[in-house]
Amino acid sequence: MIDVKEDYVILIVYALLGVMVGGMMKVVMKRIISDENGKILVIALILLLVGGLILAPLLGLMSTGLVSGQVYEKKTDELYAADAGVENGIWHLQQWGSVNDTLELTLNDKAVTVEMEELPHDCDELATYEIISTAVSQDGSSTTVLAHVYGITVYMDELLLDHNAGSVYIPNHVYIEGDVSLASAVHIVGNVKAGGDVTLNQGSLIGGVVCVGGDLFMNNNATIEAEVYVAGNLTLNNLAVLKSDSHVQGNVRLGGTVNVTGDSHTLGNLVLDGQQPLHTGNICANGDVSVNGKNAKVIGDVNAGGTITGSGNITGTQCPGGACGVCEVDPCPLSLGWPEIKMWVIV
Repeated sequence: MIDVKEDYVILIVYALLGVMVGGMMKVVMKRIISDENGKILVIALILLLVGGLILAPLLGLMSTGLVSGQVYEKKTDELYAADAGVENGIWHLQQWGSVNDTLELTLNDKAVTVEMEELPHDCDELATYEIISTAVSQDGSSTTVLAHVYGITVYMDELLLDHNAGSVYIPNHVYIEGDVSLASAVHIVGNVKAGGDVTLNQGSLIGGVVCVGGDLFMNNNATIEAEVYVAGNLTLNNLAVLKSDSHVQGNVRLGGTVNVTGDSHTLGNLVLDGQQPLHTGNICANGDVSVNGKNAKVIGDVNAGGTITGSGNITGTQCPGGACGVCEVDPCPLSLGWPEIKMWVIV
């Protein structure tokens, strides 16, 4: 049997050995942790390895982004150039240029080709034009825009067509700075706005609203199918036909065998004379109204600021002396708007 005292001695010895070994382990670990020799090299090698793995894909991505950006910029420039070509085509038609012309332009350093076509339509309808504009870059890349444009307004300084012009068909609106004189068979489908005098002859036909800054003369089977607004005088002769209302700041004279369908408003006098003038609609004049000749006829009421005279036939109520109020004349309602783009696509 071991003596108790010996057991205590052995335990004390083991304890002392444990303390010594533990202390030595701590010293060794501290030295390992505090020793930094070679660690930077290891970190650098790791970074080089990771960089080598991601550098090539990163450079490829950057290269692809750069090329994509250049392609996008080029295609954007082509698109802008092609769209500008469409606008140039519209401007060409507005200057009464031929729809059969092919335009060759340089826009945004791109070669632009513009082709136009008048799409099928009825003769009394405004035309819709198909405009195809293609922009080509130096490397052969191209962008094409197709547009359908409706309601073109043709701008002119003046419109003077004699009998040698033959038949002329204008399926657009027309704006003229000065005078209009048509001595041939001219058919204007849209509205007409003129700053000067307008004279229509030889079966000329206007399908839209007419605004005249001066006097309006209609002769020899001339026809206007919509409202008329005249800053000067209105004169109809020789089978002229007005199929809607008139608003005249001057005087109105209906002579020959004319036919007016609609109400007439004038700040001046209104006279029906000649062979057989027919007015179907009401008359309102701030001046005198004279219905001369037994064949002159007014189917409607007559309101005059002055007198109502003549031997013609008036079927409606007669109101002379301004008893029915003052007559008013509406201003021209036409405005110079941009045409309607019915379709615009990249093809």
